[in-house]
Amino acid sequence: MTWWITRTVCRVCIQYLMKWRKAMRKNRTISKLLKLKDSKKKEIEIEVKKAADRVDQEKSKLNSLEKDFTDTLGLFNEKNFEGSMDINNINSYYDFFSRINGKIDEQKKIHDHHKNELKSLKNYLVEAHKDKRVFEILNEKAIKQDLKEKVSSEQKDADFYAISRRSK
Repeated sequence: MTWWITRTVCRVCIQYLMKWRKAMRKNRTISKLLKLKDSKKKEIEIEVKKAADRVDQEKSKLNSLEKDFTDTLGLFNEKNFEGSMDINNINSYYDFFSRINGKIDEQKKIHDHHKNELKSLKNYLVEAHKDKRVFEILNEKAIKQDLKEKVSSEQKDADFYAISRRSK
């Protein structure tokens, strides 16, 4: 009778170890995926910061061009009001205004492009955060399930030992 009990205990132990190894592989896989998702999220956060810096830089260039335009326009209006402008000065101001208007329009397009890029990166960051959170929840569930199985297995072992002692 003892041989049968020890043989069953060994079989139970082996089954427990096999389940434990399978669960541990699953936990390791989930942990690795979680680390991968975390590193991907951090990379995207860095890209978002760089994109935000580019947007700020392009916005400051645009503001600088607009300030140059308004300052020169004020100077032009002042000289025009005084009446001290000849045709060559008016022509040079016209050339300047048309060139700076073109630069302002081009800078607005660049700024809008970088803003759209930043917006898409932020959406991508939100998706990466959601993915990471899903794997965190999955990892927590796997840990809880392993703990539950471990407690159940320990309880089964304790019950088995109690029954085997009574049967002797």
